[in-house]
Amino acid sequence: MTRKISVLIVGGGPVGLALAGELGWRGIACELVEQTDGAIASPKMNEVNIRSMEFCRRWGIAEKVFNCPFPADWPLDVAFVTSLSGHELSRLPRPGRSGQAPGPESPHRMQACSQIWFDPILREFAGSFAHVRLRHRCRLDAFEQSNAGVTVRLTDLASGRQEVVEAEYLVGCDGAGSIVRRTLGIEHVGQGTIGHPINLFFRAPDLVERCGKRPATFFLGIDQTGLWGSLRIIDPVNGLWRLMVDSTDGNATVDNVDREFYLRRALGRHFDVEWVDVNIWRRRSALAERYGRGRVWLAGDAVHQLSPTGGMGMNTGLADAVDLGWKLAATLEGWGGAGLIDSYDSERRPVGERAVRMATFFYKNSENFPKGGAWLNEDGEEASRLRSEVGEQLQRAIGPEFRTVGLQIGYRYEESPICVADGTPSPPDDPATYTPSARPGSRAPHVVLRDGRSTLDLYGRGFALLRFSGASGEAIAQAAQARGVPLTAVALDETEAAALYGRKLVLVRPDGHVAWRADMPPANALSLIDRVRGAG
Repeated sequence: MTRKISVLIVGGGPVGLALAGELGWRGIACELVEQTDGAIASPKMNEVNIRSMEFCRRWGIAEKVFNCPFPADWPLDVAFVTSLSGHELSRLPRPGRSGQAPGPESPHRMQACSQIWFDPILREFAGSFAHVRLRHRCRLDAFEQSNAGVTVRLTDLASGRQEVVEAEYLVGCDGAGSIVRRTLGIEHVGQGTIGHPINLFFRAPDLVERCGKRPATFFLGIDQTGLWGSLRIIDPVNGLWRLMVDSTDGNATVDNVDREFYLRRALGRHFDVEWVDVNIWRRRSALAERYGRGRVWLAGDAVHQLSPTGGMGMNTGLADAVDLGWKLAATLEGWGGAGLIDSYDSERRPVGERAVRMATFFYKNSENFPKGGAWLNEDGEEASRLRSEVGEQLQRAIGPEFRTVGLQIGYRYEESPICVADGTPSPPDDPATYTPSARPGSRAPHVVLRDGRSTLDLYGRGFALLRFSGASGEAIAQAAQARGVPLTAVALDETEAAALYGRKLVLVRPDGHVAWRADMPPANALSLIDRVRGAG
């Protein structure tokens, strides 16, 4: 007898795990299949950005991310160096978590939490729901969709047993080479491959001290060829490092790459290290033509492939999972309209394009930075002066990829079919600076309430209707009830929040984005509710 599944997720990386957790948190039964055993020899991501931390807050796992094994007192500084043993040209200070204070834009800051820790946190969260099944060493072989569902063929790689399951929806979180995307016949558009980097992972405890440097998380190397690579400390306690060579001729293989050459170049002299792994990959600037169709959808690297410059890859994928997750849940629960899931493409694809574009821009800035000279390593006042000048240039040209608050939380769904525009102008979209706005389509802004909560804590399970200055939301609440839409009305007598949200009535979606706002109730509350649930 064919087994039936509500949602089948293909891919057990952070995006697939986040989607399984989001669905599980919403009470939706799902199954995740991953063909590997889930072990992470070399992490692909190492930072959980502000928006992702806000999602973790909602799921109740933010403290676990915050208290991951990365040392609390280790600075997240970015240092520009001729080599780790050479001259430091300049430094971009970023405090470690013990020195962090929340900014005005969010109760959270970006955290250094490598995939070696983040994936297990997500896996534990998703696995905490009895209606979520996580299966490793299980491969997707093929699928076919119809109007009624998706027929999927799977193979258990441990036993060799094959099975056919019927899923109402299938979601491919299966990476850049996604079999789900390829089966759908969806192509990528964009520049494609823009570089051939190499990641070299090694262990070397106390390396920073042995090289005479102050601790930092990133050390970006510049020599006579220009900015050529970076050292990143992943796990200071165990001395795990990643050396990224920004680009090569594309002919390197795991067997022929000269690890010792690149290591000497980065460190400035010979050190004995314990080699852990070598990754040879392609730096991409590409976006899927569509994010799915019918009952099969895609998220994460399956749809957007971007340079790691700016740290937006996994974090953009987590936001995909949250957007798609609430829409799948609403549809399966019966209150989501026929157009709700289709709005996933309308909303998330422009955000993916923005992330790809900015990551490519940051990378090109690094690639095009002027070459250094022999004076970079010379002694004397003139060489010191020139190094100082280059350090300032590096801060101006490369520093922006590490100052991205606006990029992280300033995205919005401008032309969303399930948001009601209010005619107000778009705030600036500056990667470095976030302009808070409750304009429909925007992330509902954070304000600290008198009881110590954030406004963000009001959103998540269903829609939230904020009522300022005693405004009545009764008609909207009744319309939501008539359509079976979960909605909580919240009366707020908070001056700061009222000023920032800008209207007396503000309807916030389950994902924390504003759907509608006005000073007066709508002329037709049922039409409003139908619009925001994808039935208008």
